[in-house]
Amino acid sequence: MSTKIGIKVYFSALLFALGVTYFWPTMLGFVAKKLPNTGALSLSVMGGVGMLSVSLWSPVIGRWIDLARTEAQQYNLTDEHVELITGQATLGYLVLFPCTLIIAFAFLLVQQK
Repeated sequence: MSTKIGIKVYFSALLFALGVTYFWPTMLGFVAKKLPNTGALSLSVMGGVGMLSVSLWSPVIGRWIDLARTEAQQYNLTDEHVELITGQATLGYLVLFPCTLIIAFAFLLVQQK
């Protein structure tokens, strides 16, 4: 999404939304199938860990936004262009999250087989 403009952003967002849509039920299904004796507690812990990670990473992402905006404002661009550049730069950093998850789930897949 960080390299797209116009209508391509919506297609990128749709692809991202599909990934999120299937990620959460897959995680809950994995926990329910592999750890059946833990019951609702493990499912609740999964949700809690997810919310905790969001709260821990939100200030970091906010800092990325602030730094990108400050850097973009140095070029005396219009506010619209500054926001566009800020968003694209921040999304460029955010690509680290899905890449990390791909590696983690690949490791989990190999470990489970």
